[in-house]
Amino acid sequence: MESIKASSKGQMIIPKSVREALDIRSGTELGVELLPGKAFKVTVKPANYVEQARRLAGCLARYARGRGSARSDDEAVLQAVAEDDQRIRGYAKRARRKRQ
Repeated sequence: MESIKASSKGQMIIPKSVREALDIRSGTELGVELLPGKAFKVTVKPANYVEQARRLAGCLARYARGRGSARSDDEAVLQAVAEDDQRIRGYAKRARRKRQ
């Protein structure tokens, strides 16, 4: 078990070996839960790329006026993002298996 210290601002640096094992990168969301006693638990929140694509498609929908069906464009984008997300998750799983 590695030991880390908190800074004066309460910030802590996650050791590189742990970041690599859990595939934690810049922008990765972490969940923090207070446990009974003097402890807390940190978990990696899975990225929801499909929801991000839905929000992006909604923002861009107003520019689709006059074209064909914006709905079919949105569905195509969501499908492409979902397939890409599965591909990336597959790479991450294989990388974790190699490290073990």
